[in-house]
Amino acid sequence: MSYDSGERRQFIDLEKKALVRYVYRNQKFEIIVDPELALNYKKGADIPLSDIVEGFVVFHNASKGSKASEVILEQIFESNNNEEIVKIILTKGALQLTQAQRKRLLKDKEDAIINFIHIHCVNPQTNKPHPPARIEAAMDEAGVHIDYNLAPEIQAKEVIKQIQTIIPIRLESVVLAVKVTPDFTGPAFGIVSGAGELIEDQWGDDGVWYAKVEMPSGKQADFLDKINALTKGKAEVKIVERKSE
Repeated sequence: MSYDSGERRQFIDLEKKALVRYVYRNQKFEIIVDPELALNYKKGADIPLSDIVEGFVVFHNASKGSKASEVILEQIFESNNNEEIVKIILTKGALQLTQAQRKRLLKDKEDAIINFIHIHCVNPQTNKPHPPARIEAAMDEAGVHIDYNLAPEIQAKEVIKQIQTIIPIRLESVVLAVKVTPDFTGPAFGIVSGAGELIEDQWGDDGVWYAKVEMPSGKQADFLDKINALTKGKAEVKIVERKSE
């Protein structure tokens, strides 16, 4: 027996989307979602439903475009509000990821972890960040396992422990003292405050701005490039403290 709504079926391309499948009372219901947003939502993130779902449409078989009938939906969910129904399916249903989607999510997560380590860690022998390619090679050599369910910053700290036997590395932030002349203070404030945590901020009688900012060590070179380009090399910047874990 068919429960289709009678609308013409059409194939739906799910290459960049995923399904959430909910089975209840021998009925299967599917909705089309953004895989990563749906994953984050199911882990507790506060994300608008409209950003996650591909329209508030409920299917019996989404890949074939077979929609669930309004009659069946109302019988099962005791509601004719599609937004409420979709929320129930998203919350209680199982997120279906293809092998290609899982591979893509893992690659995105791996890239985020590598970027985190590149920005937040240094080689203690040189006090400079490791290149991303070196970090990736160390992860491969250590046989690091990536979980697409966990946040990059959480996994990164465990990854650092695993690759410490392969490359010299430590988590580190730096506190920089910055001195900017009056003609550059406006735009310089945005660069300094955007680079990290502004922990000191004061003005001299001559209009010179003094600041201290803490940032991940890996951001230091980019920060120096920006502040020097703005001030034509007139800003004074020095490291006053290194903080390592």
